[in-house]
Amino acid sequence: MIDGLTGLASRRRFVQFLGQDWRRADDEQSSIAIILLDVDFFDLYNSTLGRDAGDACLRRIAGVIAGRVKRSSDLVARLDGDRFVAVLAGADHAGVLGVAEWLRAEIESHMIPHGASSVSDYVTVSVGFAVMTPRAGARAELLVASAEAALGVAKELGRNAVVPGSSVVGQ
Repeated sequence: MIDGLTGLASRRRFVQFLGQDWRRADDEQSSIAIILLDVDFFDLYNSTLGRDAGDACLRRIAGVIAGRVKRSSDLVARLDGDRFVAVLAGADHAGVLGVAEWLRAEIESHMIPHGASSVSDYVTVSVGFAVMTPRAGARAELLVASAEAALGVAKELGRNAVVPGSSVVGQ
């Protein structure tokens, strides 16, 4: 349930937590949000600087995210490789946008050198997020798909960006 490299929750814990939190949000008719972060050009970072540097970079990014998203009702996890997720209970669009943009800017402000990036001389992240209030019959996968699509747009826009997902309220 814990990622060995970063000390964050694992993908397995994320899936379990999201299911529980989705049901809670449905029962309470409250919102739930996820923020997906992907390190820009991380494969190039690893191949240029080596795995040890890559691991150190991921640990620093994990520390930034965990340092900002720390309410007991929230969860931060490493999904795989260079992808992270934060689950925020009861958050609204403006609040999630603020957290997502802060994370993007804070990671960049750490000025971790990344000579192989075409975006910046430093490590940056692309971020997609989605906020929903579940409705009867809706599934958490809709929330994840919306955040994934937003992350894809952030990458298409040139990376080092924050993009909101669809504002659809669970269908």
